[in-house]
Amino acid sequence: MNAVLAAVPLLPLVAAAGALCFGRRLRWGGGELIVVAVGMCLIALVSVKDGAHFSTTWLATGSYRLTVGIELNALTKFVALVVSGTALGVALYSLGYMADKHDRPRFFAEIGLFVGAMLMLVLADSLILLFAAWEMVGVGSYLLIGFRYDDEGAPEAASKAFLMTRIGDTGLLLGWLLALAVTGSTDIATLVDAAQGGQLTTGTITLMAFFFLAGAIGKSAQLPLVGWLPDAMIGPTPVSALLHSATMVAAGVFLILRLYPLFLAAPVALAALFWIGAATAVVAGLVATAETDLKRVLAWSTSSQLGEMMIALGLGGPVAASYHLAAHAAFKSALFLAAGSVQEQSGTRDLRRLGGLFRMLPVTGSVFLVAALALAGVPPLSGFWSEDAILAVATRQGGPATALLIVLLMLLAGLYIGRAATATFLGSRRGAGQIREPGRAMVAGMILMALGAAGLGWILSFKLGAFEPQIIWSVAGIAASLGGLGIGGARAWRGAAPALGSWPSSIGAGLMATTMAIARWTMQVAAKLNWVERQLDHAVRVIANAVNGVAASTGLVESTLDAAARGTATATWRLARDAEVIEALGFGRGGDRIAAGIAFGGERLRLLQSGQLYLYTLSLFLWAAAALVAGGLLVWL
Repeated sequence: MNAVLAAVPLLPLVAAAGALCFGRRLRWGGGELIVVAVGMCLIALVSVKDGAHFSTTWLATGSYRLTVGIELNALTKFVALVVSGTALGVALYSLGYMADKHDRPRFFAEIGLFVGAMLMLVLADSLILLFAAWEMVGVGSYLLIGFRYDDEGAPEAASKAFLMTRIGDTGLLLGWLLALAVTGSTDIATLVDAAQGGQLTTGTITLMAFFFLAGAIGKSAQLPLVGWLPDAMIGPTPVSALLHSATMVAAGVFLILRLYPLFLAAPVALAALFWIGAATAVVAGLVATAETDLKRVLAWSTSSQLGEMMIALGLGGPVAASYHLAAHAAFKSALFLAAGSVQEQSGTRDLRRLGGLFRMLPVTGSVFLVAALALAGVPPLSGFWSEDAILAVATRQGGPATALLIVLLMLLAGLYIGRAATATFLGSRRGAGQIREPGRAMVAGMILMALGAAGLGWILSFKLGAFEPQIIWSVAGIAASLGGLGIGGARAWRGAAPALGSWPSSIGAGLMATTMAIARWTMQVAAKLNWVERQLDHAVRVIANAVNGVAASTGLVESTLDAAARGTATATWRLARDAEVIEALGFGRGGDRIAAGIAFGGERLRLLQSGQLYLYTLSLFLWAAAALVAGGLLVWL
């Protein structure tokens, strides 16, 4: 079973190498290799039982031990299935999306690299392997965002994403180095046991939790490191669906889930997690209501939804957060894939130039509608179950104010997704040219993700259990979702006023007029929210410029250090050379002369011990004669 488990992250990497080497000879450019590899990953994950684990020591020095290995437990298996399932739908879609585009082997090789790295990250049982996979995910994201490097703004967006996430990655690096210093190991279980067993001080645990939180903020696009995600929408649509809705951005949430016992032992870090998530969810949701780019609406929505997961984690609801992570992966991927179909067929994703596409794109429109209702939290779709879980945690752990915050977020979600759906698929068409449904591969990928958005909630409620908030809050949440959809749809509706006469009664006309009034007020408020995005972008640029300045100054620092190193090396070499001369001329020759003197003296002394009796007698006579002469002289003197 360990061999099967090891194959899970390796299969996509092998498929990536195959696509890069042989993709030009294959019909789908190597995409079929990625689809098969991801499908086999799903089968392997289902077949391997929980508890499979193997680990080995990579490096041991002194009291430190660096281990690498992978582990399949309830959490890692759950998230790995989410990653593999989403990757399968996106890979199917990509077969059709890339059918007539150049450089397909490179695209699928980068997709395989990313999926393999993400699965390695999820299954890693040691912090050093998790960090290595984390960085591979960052590299894969950089390559995929900038895949169309000749498009204006693509290299800049890729660099911005890479730079901003590296800021958070510094925190993760410091976190696992601190864990190594205090526990002597990079094993995650060792760290968790130390935190739970009272072997670490509160200050150490809190500092470590904040380091890991910094990594999660960068990867999951939370304030203040949120500005890179909307700009990343310049990448191909499958990239947005895979990286920026379901997998890469969810890595931050997964990191906190993986180390959640550590955060439970650091209440201050847990509180910071809650407030950062709350601020991001509200601000990103408000900005999404004012966006006019379809994919950027979904990008801001992703930051807002991840903020909700952070809220749940901050309140002590890891199960609810993981519940929403899976549901969000399904419905947001479906939304991105449908948005990609709209862009490919209409040539634009500007909401002001779209409209009336449902008649020409019924499958795409149906997928978008199902996923939009799931995002808004409309029962019985997946988003309803996960939002209900978060609302239940909020009512029990946070009180009425926190529950009201979740209801507000559900209202905002309904508002921005209702506006986007209406502006894209309803009303009158504002474009020209023939539009038709995409190919079967793209349709298959969209339908697969739409089925997940529709039915995943039932499966999760069966496996994880249903969360039941107070009935009044549950009703309030549903009302907020439906109200947001109505207001957002009415706001985007074109030519709705002439249709008032077709309503069956004056009550209906009155309701419609009231809704339109609310929609106009919301439009005015949202129009003023453009400054929010401008300020966020400005803040991100300030941070990026500061980091660029530091990076530029590292050249001087590096040259100084290099000069110092060269000087030290030269002085050391000269000292070694002089020491060699001293040793040769002083110690060497001097020692040889001393040794020769001792040998010469020894040779002379040896003559005194020749073993010949007459010599001994003669010597004694001479010695006695000398003594007598000396004594006589002394007496005479």
